[in-house]
Amino acid sequence: MKDLNLLYTFEALWRDHSASVAAENLGVTQAGVSAALKRLRQDFGDKLFTVVGRRMEPTPFAIEIAPLLLQSLELARAAKIHTVNFDPSTCRKKFKLRMRDIGEVVCLPSILEHVLSSAPESKIETEAGSLEDTLQGLSTGRIDLAIGFLPQLQTDIHYSNVFKQKYVCVFRKGHPLEKQELTFETFLAQKLLCVDAVGSGHFALEKALVDYCGKESVQLRIAQSLAAPHLLLTTNLIWVAPEALAKTFEKNLPICIRPLPLDIPPFEIAMYWHDRYHRDPENKWLRETVGRALKESVIGLTYMP
Repeated sequence: MKDLNLLYTFEALWRDHSASVAAENLGVTQAGVSAALKRLRQDFGDKLFTVVGRRMEPTPFAIEIAPLLLQSLELARAAKIHTVNFDPSTCRKKFKLRMRDIGEVVCLPSILEHVLSSAPESKIETEAGSLEDTLQGLSTGRIDLAIGFLPQLQTDIHYSNVFKQKYVCVFRKGHPLEKQELTFETFLAQKLLCVDAVGSGHFALEKALVDYCGKESVQLRIAQSLAAPHLLLTTNLIWVAPEALAKTFEKNLPICIRPLPLDIPPFEIAMYWHDRYHRDPENKWLRETVGRALKESVIGLTYMP
């Protein structure tokens, strides 16, 4: 087999059971995957993958040769790691970062500054998919790093804690509580704004709030954090938010921040990457650069551990 890219196509079809999903994870068109599969079939004289229901399933012959092909691809990757020297000054790659809107507000400006200062021709793109999509994206290389509070990411994943966060209470200036102490009893009497925490570790926050205050305390639930401070300005709702995010909004909006009078532990913001790319020079450079950026992005915004 002269073209190593054919091995990547075989691996993607073996893993994803779908030509469209394989194409997305490989960063090519579905027609490109179909063309590569045609060449593979010609080389091996076998269909290799057939459509069964809605999935592409391997033929018996494909199952027989898969261990050898996949092992060959891993050896090729290992050889590349040992021979390639990464030079950020000539890098033109588009780095894909998995983060939610919280990370885009608090961390992305510093990340962008640090990455582009060393790799000015590179590009950055973010996405905020599900945990399943994130794990698949990290394993295939479609996502270079995941950033945030994602303790559920475990399978073949490395991580590095970067900074610690605590939750705080946020409400508008002029709120009846502005000139009062926010006690435990006072907090329990408030109506809350909650941001949907699907795809992150923050789901534990809402569970704790419901345990303390009851389900009826949540008067407004929204999908993203960016709208939250604006919605506070015309209501008497309380928003329990990560401290760094609240302090970022406080710079430009008339909001107040108070300690949360509940026993909810702090949490760690971390970077996550797949074991497959643990020794990859490009990914290693990105991790180190983003790690420095994340630490600088919260200086003056939050307490450090």
